[in-house]
Amino acid sequence: MQTYEVMILYKPLLLEDIKKNTTSQIEKFVSSKGGSIKEVDNLGKRLLAYPIKKFEEGHYIEYSMNIEPSHINEFERELSLLDNVLRFLVIKK
Repeated sequence: MQTYEVMILYKPLLLEDIKKNTTSQIEKFVSSKGGSIKEVDNLGKRLLAYPIKKFEEGHYIEYSMNIEPSHINEFERELSLLDNVLRFLVIKK
């Protein structure tokens, strides 16, 4: 298993229950592939340097997780399909 850090930028207008639902979808995917989420860090709402999809602000959440490298492409595809996600970045630690 490899450790990855995932930074996700969510739409700023999301309600708390929608954020929890999206987080649970991510946790479900990682656990279904035999991985685990070690830490979730809510960095809050921040002003963006430039508009992304017509949004001036975004809500940042950082995940630290263990997962097999063979599942990362599928994980990135799943993230790109989520409507509430503006951008994301997956980094190998």
